[in-house]
Amino acid sequence: MKRAEEIKEMLIKEINKCRACRFCVDACATYQVSEGYEALSAYGRLQTLRNLLSGALEMDDALIYTLYSCMQCKRCEIICKSKGQDVDICRIIKMGRSLLSGEMLKETHDEEI
Repeated sequence: MKRAEEIKEMLIKEINKCRACRFCVDACATYQVSEGYEALSAYGRLQTLRNLLSGALEMDDALIYTLYSCMQCKRCEIICKSKGQDVDICRIIKMGRSLLSGEMLKETHDEEI
């Protein structure tokens, strides 16, 4: 199995640990300034990432913005841990960004050939 596939499976497994309690949503600064757009919350980003990794969604500018607007402040993780979960949200988002960026670069390169 390719390294990228292993990372993808690991990320989906980690995202699936989320119990969808949504306590992290209100803690997210970008969610707060977006006036309640859930895709710009930690929970929304995890769901977006899961759907991108599983192939249910195709990458577009709005989804890129969703993933890259996370400031990695870790407020979501503090709430997550205080509620008895231990989802490493910022690490998942960061690894997902990296993996998807590599795939986009590969697709762009393949199109040019």
